[in-house]
Amino acid sequence: MVPTSPAKVKVKELTQVSLVVKDVLRTAENYWNILGIGPWNIYELHAPVLSKVTYRGKPAQFSMKLGVATVGPVQLELIEPVLGDSIYSDFLAEYGEGPHHLRFTTDNVDETTQIMAKEGFPLLMSGCIGDGAFAFYDTVDVLKTIWGAFRPPKGMSPNYRYPENEAEISPAKVKVKRISQVAIVVKDIPTVVKNYWNILGIGPWLIFPWETPHIYNRQYHEKPAWAKEKIALAETENVQFEPVQPIVGDSIYQDFIEEHGEGLHHLQFIVDEVDELNDVDEAVEILSKEGFHCLQRANIGDTGAFAYIDMKPLHIIWEPIHRANDRGVEPIHYP
Repeated sequence: MVPTSPAKVKVKELTQVSLVVKDVLRTAENYWNILGIGPWNIYELHAPVLSKVTYRGKPAQFSMKLGVATVGPVQLELIEPVLGDSIYSDFLAEYGEGPHHLRFTTDNVDETTQIMAKEGFPLLMSGCIGDGAFAFYDTVDVLKTIWGAFRPPKGMSPNYRYPENEAEISPAKVKVKRISQVAIVVKDIPTVVKNYWNILGIGPWLIFPWETPHIYNRQYHEKPAWAKEKIALAETENVQFEPVQPIVGDSIYQDFIEEHGEGLHHLQFIVDEVDELNDVDEAVEILSKEGFHCLQRANIGDTGAFAYIDMKPLHIIWEPIHRANDRGVEPIHYP
């Protein structure tokens, strides 16, 4: 029997992954040239299109630029704060450019906001974009990233597009067509997966030990390494979600916690879905020649392999993976 989550807000699919950046157009250009992601719709949002804004419980005004591209079933969003107080400018001041929030779509943002408030997650920021609405909730302590609800505006046209020529073909040698997984680094997987199940209805979960012998040929900054982690996997309708908990040893997960704390860490694409790309080794070689350092890599189970690529112009780590047919270890189920 499939378990039923007690969550009053149930996220069936992830609509959007959002990054805060200093220059939307330059970042969009980088995504187009490096991973073939685009074309991009670019919006310049300010009053009166951006209206009824609240920031930490008070009325506010701010302006921003947005870049939006569809990557398979998920939107990738770039946010450049321009003027005024916002959770985006707060993040930029504290952490610099990088992954900021996850968002789901709902028909009734106000109702979702009321439920989240009753569950103990007050508003950080809210407002309207045209006839659409958005709200972001203070979920970082329990879900390890900001989550937001969104009702898209109807009939809203971008200010411009990148590239301008709709017939232009990306020069990227690795063209990502789909975000297959969104990952966060956490300190306590059992608590985090329980929170996701109870608050957003994400799950059920499979929890794996991430260590030898089923994780092997591990390299950390291109040198042989040894470490242990736990990972958890859950499927939404359109993308896999993965918390990773470092336990011992050298890893980019532990580095991230020491430098940034818990939070959004990387995005994954499956190499089998990329045209003319044979395996993870080839993806690493191509991206390395373009100046992007492989931070960590390993093999999984019978046939799998993965690598993490340091892609500073894209402001998040990207992971090419060939998924194993058999991971070589049995998971713990939650619930």
